[in-house]
Amino acid sequence: MSDRTVGRILASADLQPHRQKMYLTSHDDEFRAKRDDVLRLYYEAPPDEHIVCLDEMTGVQALERKYPDIPMRPGQPVLREFEYIRHGTLCLMGGYNVRERKLMGFLSEDHDSETFVDLMDIVDVCHPEGRGHFVCDNLFAHNTDDVLDWLDDHPRWTMHFTPKHASWLNQIECAFSIVRRHAIARGSFASLDELRECLYQYMLWFNAQHAPPFQWTYRPKSWRISIPN
Repeated sequence: MSDRTVGRILASADLQPHRQKMYLTSHDDEFRAKRDDVLRLYYEAPPDEHIVCLDEMTGVQALERKYPDIPMRPGQPVLREFEYIRHGTLCLMGGYNVRERKLMGFLSEDHDSETFVDLMDIVDVCHPEGRGHFVCDNLFAHNTDDVLDWLDDHPRWTMHFTPKHASWLNQIECAFSIVRRHAIARGSFASLDELRECLYQYMLWFNAQHAPPFQWTYRPKSWRISIPN
């Protein structure tokens, strides 16, 4: 059988053996309970309670382009030379207020339980009154004795964990995606200080836009109520 014959057979069957897509399945035994806990929080928490999603954006590189970009012109996008100079990495310890669409946090050279507690301190200062909820993933640093002690000392805050391998339920991932596209992807940073300043300035700009919160619409099929005829 010739190559062309194989190609015609695959094309007629709409099969593409040269391609593949990756997927990730959560095997968390408590998947449904954790998922529903987070979703009920998004949809049903009292309006006067804070919902703040927490996470780390690790490995943010300070890359300096070795040669300047060539500006776009009609019919041609910006041209960027491939070579770059590395100046190290930082971690964005971030918090995202779901209802107010506000980013908060700080840049750190590490990310451990102590820095996570520092992040919770910042969120607590930014929301001095009222009950609140944290949403985070199952990273070990999010559930240490230091974190549990902090929660005991701040009983107005409650922690909610997404299921394992289901961090897409954490709305800060949406905010981080915007930060990567707007502030990092096309940047050229000659030092860690330049990267740090850029991200701080971007967070201030983001918070000043007064844009509406993300329109979270995901509801599991199991929540749908069938109406009898």
